[in-house]
Amino acid sequence: MSEIGNKKVGFIGGGRMSEAIISGMFSSGLVRKENVYVTDVSASRLSYLKESYGINTIYSSESFENQGGMDLLDEADVVIMGTIPQAAPKILLDLALKIDERMPIFLSIMGGVTLNYIEGYVKKAHVIRVMPNTPMLVKQGAAGVALGKNATEQDGRIALEIFNSVGKAYLLPEELIDPLTSVSGCGPAYAAMFIQAMADGGVEMGLPRSMAVELAAKTLVGTGTMILEKNMHPEILKDNVCTPGGGTIAGVRALESSGFRAAVMDAVESGMKRMIDVANRV
Repeated sequence: MSEIGNKKVGFIGGGRMSEAIISGMFSSGLVRKENVYVTDVSASRLSYLKESYGINTIYSSESFENQGGMDLLDEADVVIMGTIPQAAPKILLDLALKIDERMPIFLSIMGGVTLNYIEGYVKKAHVIRVMPNTPMLVKQGAAGVALGKNATEQDGRIALEIFNSVGKAYLLPEELIDPLTSVSGCGPAYAAMFIQAMADGGVEMGLPRSMAVELAAKTLVGTGTMILEKNMHPEILKDNVCTPGGGTIAGVRALESSGFRAAVMDAVESGMKRMIDVANRV
């Protein structure tokens, strides 16, 4: 049974992440289109969303702090804040009174913005911090969900239900949100770089560019699927491909000689440190 039921869901910001969530909720039958509201500063973006999904749109003329955001809060039971972190202080300051009056479930997908920071403005709201990633756009997302001090178990189930509709959501303590972000949030960029590098290698060996990109992308998708669906440890999968004296083990040695694994681990650590830095600068 759905935890959302007939609740109205509002989005502050109608970007690609918000659209992915809307699409996932609709495809999973979680909400009806008349129960979804979006406010944005872009009239053309709102027009596109309304035409594509039949949802309610509320225009904010210059900034989300004006009447558009306030009107949305009059309607929504669940508010998803999908703006850039730098916009958080002004938006939260102007929306704080309205949020505390109605006390909706308030989900933030702003990277690096902590629960403590948000709750400093919206003291009574049921705040939940969520860190999704871009594969939500193809319903293969991964999201970390951390509950604020006022959020209930039911609030958490609602958040999990929303983000499971676009992939897999994990309930975890907030101190693990930044490590999760550095893997699943930043990881699509690293994966795309690896696909591009493999494709470049294929092109150098004579493959057509389009074929090389498709081969590399399908290889990553297929490998990830094997690990998840067959419950295979990555090391075992790697060993199974490395036949004695074969081409794969030669390639593995080349990667190790170039510090491949250490470079990836360093990237994950650097991503986490930057997210902490972002939080300190909001």
